[in-house]
Amino acid sequence: MNKKLLVLALAGAFVAPAAMADVTISGTINMGPQWGSVGDATATSLANSVVRGGGQQGFSNTGLTSNYSNVNLNSTEDIGDGNKVVFNAQLDFSNTGSTVHDTDGALRQRNTFMGFEGGWGSLRLGINEHIYERYMYQSDVLDGAAGIGGNLQMLGTPGPGVFDARNQGNCGPTTGCAGFYRRTSNSIWYDSPDIGGFTFGVAMTLNAYQQSASGTKPGVLSMGAQYKPADMPFFVNIAYERHKDMFGLNAITTNLQPDGVTSNGAAGTSTDTGLQLGGGVTLGDLGLFARFEQLKYKSSGGTLAGLSEYSRNAMWFGAKYNLATGYAALQFGLAEDASCKSVAGGSCNANDTGAMMISGGYAHNLSKQTQLLFIGSITNNDQFGRYYNIGSPGFGRVGADGRSLALLIKHSF
Repeated sequence: MNKKLLVLALAGAFVAPAAMADVTISGTINMGPQWGSVGDATATSLANSVVRGGGQQGFSNTGLTSNYSNVNLNSTEDIGDGNKVVFNAQLDFSNTGSTVHDTDGALRQRNTFMGFEGGWGSLRLGINEHIYERYMYQSDVLDGAAGIGGNLQMLGTPGPGVFDARNQGNCGPTTGCAGFYRRTSNSIWYDSPDIGGFTFGVAMTLNAYQQSASGTKPGVLSMGAQYKPADMPFFVNIAYERHKDMFGLNAITTNLQPDGVTSNGAAGTSTDTGLQLGGGVTLGDLGLFARFEQLKYKSSGGTLAGLSEYSRNAMWFGAKYNLATGYAALQFGLAEDASCKSVAGGSCNANDTGAMMISGGYAHNLSKQTQLLFIGSITNNDQFGRYYNIGSPGFGRVGADGRSLALLIKHSF
């Protein structure tokens, strides 16, 4: 073949056709060294309590964290009349996915979907964090609600050593899922346009994950509404989420049982619900935020032998002050003692299962795309409390307090 023709052919292979939609590559790498410690755990049997603890000795460690690091691919095409086709693929390089400081992590997806959007709102299909979780993010004043000091350590979790955000397909009568911060797959969701400051959204999962052994059909329904007027310095929102046959009690009762019960058995059906109400106000450079959440877990039927109900309330407060060099932030969380019911109506005491969390930090701008983040967090569990402190070792030990510090480099592109 003529060399000139060969060069032209190869060049043409790498030239995008005129009709091809543009693809935007973006993302954030947020990582750095961290120190964490965990205190001595409570040694307890089940006497007059629903908590079992081994009394392990506390310790500390150091390491690297990659927080919520991710790379995002987005393509949008105008199809006329103000409508667009949208595709998004987000690859997870965080501690929960393929870390940027380790060699054996498995690459996972975050928000990955395809859909349509226009003046009428947006309709999307795929994987996403739905409106319940997104509203929780709005009350977190640090960087990354699932990172060190973030509010997803106290909101969206019932507390007893539970910190999961698994795909609903992994949830069933023997492997419950209790977390209300989750990216659900197999989902369809609608987000409304802004109507004078008012927006709303609803999402549901399809039941392709029917559990063949039990016939249950795990599913999620998430909905919420927000009022955030453009010319006013405040917002308020409310969200509700229901988990059907995701058996959150089975995750909780790994270490929570009425006296003398060692297994919760396989429940016939379950309905777990989350309700949250929150808002915020901006006063010049100062932002103030608050949120209340109530979680309830119920199971019935089958061979249920232990807990039939479990619930807890939690509150979260945050303050953020913008500086010429970055921002300073402080937040406080309080989880109240839980309440529970047993199948047989016997003793079910969940006293002293609450916790308090304080976190704060400073973000220093190095450039428009890069920041240095200094973040610290303290979680004080009650005697039988079991809330995590991300960055602390020995996750979920009964009554053990957690401490963590991190110096992170955040680079966005």
